[in-house]
Amino acid sequence: MKKPILAAALLLSLAAGPLASSPALAVGSGTPPSQATDSSSPAAETTGATADTTGPATTPAADPVPDPVTDPGTDPAAGPATGAVTDPATAPVTDPAAPEPPSDPSVTGPAVTDPSVTGPAVTDPALTDPAPGPDPEFVTAGGIGAKWRSLGGASGVLGEPTANEQCSAGLCVQTFTGGSIYWTSKSGAHPVLLSSGRTGPQWTAGGGLAAFGYPIGDEIALGVRSLQKFSTGKVIIWTGTRFLNFSTGTGIGSRWAASGAESVLGLPSAGETCGLKNGGCSQAFDNGTIYWSPQTGGQVIRGGVGSRWRAAGAQNGVLGYPTTTEACGQVAGGCLQRFQGGSIYWSPATGAWITRGGIGTRYILTGGNRSSLGYPVANEACGQAAGGCIQRFQGGAIYWSPLTPAWIVRAGIAQRYATNGGAGGWLGYPTANERCAGDQCIQSFQRGFIGYTKAGGTRPYGITECQKLNNGRSRYSTYGANRVLLTFTQGYGQSYATNVYCVRMAGTYVQDWRTDGYVGASGFKAPGVPSGPTRYLYSPTGSYSVTEAFGLGNPGTVLPYRTLNPRSRWGGNPWTATYNKYFESSSWVGWDENMWYFATRATHDYRQGVVVNYNRPNIVQDAGFAIFLHMNKVPTAGCISLDDWAVVDYIRKSRPGDRIIMGTYSALFR
Repeated sequence: MKKPILAAALLLSLAAGPLASSPALAVGSGTPPSQATDSSSPAAETTGATADTTGPATTPAADPVPDPVTDPGTDPAAGPATGAVTDPATAPVTDPAAPEPPSDPSVTGPAVTDPSVTGPAVTDPALTDPAPGPDPEFVTAGGIGAKWRSLGGASGVLGEPTANEQCSAGLCVQTFTGGSIYWTSKSGAHPVLLSSGRTGPQWTAGGGLAAFGYPIGDEIALGVRSLQKFSTGKVIIWTGTRFLNFSTGTGIGSRWAASGAESVLGLPSAGETCGLKNGGCSQAFDNGTIYWSPQTGGQVIRGGVGSRWRAAGAQNGVLGYPTTTEACGQVAGGCLQRFQGGSIYWSPATGAWITRGGIGTRYILTGGNRSSLGYPVANEACGQAAGGCIQRFQGGAIYWSPLTPAWIVRAGIAQRYATNGGAGGWLGYPTANERCAGDQCIQSFQRGFIGYTKAGGTRPYGITECQKLNNGRSRYSTYGANRVLLTFTQGYGQSYATNVYCVRMAGTYVQDWRTDGYVGASGFKAPGVPSGPTRYLYSPTGSYSVTEAFGLGNPGTVLPYRTLNPRSRWGGNPWTATYNKYFESSSWVGWDENMWYFATRATHDYRQGVVVNYNRPNIVQDAGFAIFLHMNKVPTAGCISLDDWAVVDYIRKSRPGDRIIMGTYSALFR
């Protein structure tokens, strides 16, 4: 850049030279010398004055004047005239044709020497052509000429040219009474006005070409204010009350230019302010403020996002400096901007709010404003139970605590969570996002779950032994069963049992209900040990499937259901074809069970029951038989007995493949 500027300065000095030594103003020349046409100028333009025919043809030419500096790389046809300008005093002179001799031989002088003798030589207009007017002393051509004419030419703000254009190193300049026009192939032609406008006089007073460079645009008026941009990146701005010297070469200036300059941000409303946190600077403009720091560069802050940032302490607050420009065109007509310590989201429906920290990270990972959460509707609110925080969004809320990462609670689960006290209630903070499968969803919390089904809506669940089916602490597999009944005693030799009915929701087992009951009067056998004949009153330990039910009438189950009749029997005699199977007979032999009897007697044990597939379908003789889940809650011969309501509910909800896991607590769980 220095080369064009220095060359331009040289041009200005050269442009002043011909003014002092022009033949028309040469000292000691009583009569102006004749001027010739410059054959090196474009055919459409004539430089210098035409030959003067009023003087003698033999008048000697003045001393030659050196040619102005020219730019050999400039195409005279495309831009301003850049060819060497020929001094009229050094051009060959054409001798005008000699006049016809007078008819009076006594007259020997020129025809116009003594008007009193001969009268004017051109007294007859019909016989003599009028003399042509003189050509202009200086010529404007090319891009500079076009700009000059667009500004009104000689009668405009620039007035008459005071020199021919001069070019060097791709920069051309021509001076006028009211300023100068500069031209380059990249920027085109632009004026600097000396007496009109605001920026030209300031440019001149501030050092001109050496300090600012050449103009790369015209002076732009914006109401009572104006600005003009120059090749060094500097911009002269008149605010209406004072001048601001601004540069697009700084961090703030380059961001202003990249962000649309005066057409978007408008003009500076104040000077640059530095000494901010971490060595930062800022400058206010009509339509926003640019903040710069060594770590983040310059970024624009404006509108609702800017107001929220300032309300949070600006660069001194938790957000720090902006790291990106505002990005609008988001979903629902929103905008967002990132900062060192978080983000601000804005939408017409919600206004501007901050997301940061663990909650902000979870929000971004979920998809931010494009997710089901939508836009934030408030800043995060900390100081919650156990030192936690919460932030609400259009589609839910995000909860965080020092003991739990940030998780989302939304829709119906969020409503149920709120009615149970939220983070301050018995459930505590969420420990995962909701998980859905089909028409079921479930979400885990510190002390329980909230589940959802399309048919049943939402329901909270506490953490019970069902959780051991989820976390790998069950010694027995569920084999993917949708429902599992856990029946356990606190030790061997005990028949009083706890029964926890677990249902799987979206892959997680939770407790449907819990009740007490009994198993064999002798308690459980150890894992892998057969329970043996029912007369010993032991229950087996293990995980068993459920495939069929029985009783006096189907209570409404999808299990295969057998309605009992007076001939209903269950084989109990080992080494017979009916051992541990249903069959019908009119007799009651040995250890076979008369199911009709147990269903119809006063204690109604088998009024409703379920077959537990212990020792079946692959039957081992004398290993045990007739292990059922049935009514009449008393110690049994090896079965599980529950209250009537529990048996009926179990039958109604069970599906083929559901399981019963039974044994002592220590045998079932790790």
